[in-house]
Amino acid sequence: MAWNIFPKPDEFALLGEAGVIYRESGKFREARDVFLGMQALSPKSEVPEILLGTVRFQEKQYEQAIAHYRKALALNPRCALAYAQIGEAYMASKDKANATMNCGKAIELDPRGDAGKFARNVLLLIEQIG
Repeated sequence: MAWNIFPKPDEFALLGEAGVIYRESGKFREARDVFLGMQALSPKSEVPEILLGTVRFQEKQYEQAIAHYRKALALNPRCALAYAQIGEAYMASKDKANATMNCGKAIELDPRGDAGKFARNVLLLIEQIG
């Protein structure tokens, strides 16, 4: 039996915020549950996959985080935030080449926006780390 629930954008955002609060509190299972619920409500949105990736990133499970970000890109190939998040995960796993490439793609897609800014900050961090 399929659900016929269509959350309003502000309700969807509120769910995301609740999940972020759980994630930042270290309650990763609860955060995942919220983000999986968002995914069930909006299966064509890349946002829940990105958020699930951020949980894996916080858990230092970088390959699993990258897998979620790649699923987000499968849903929206022009998602600059997914590319920036992939770049950060590669940086954390010490793969500077892939980090730089993905951050570059994020900047190309969103040169003046938040995702591009985030990607530029990741690149600055890569330079500082050496």
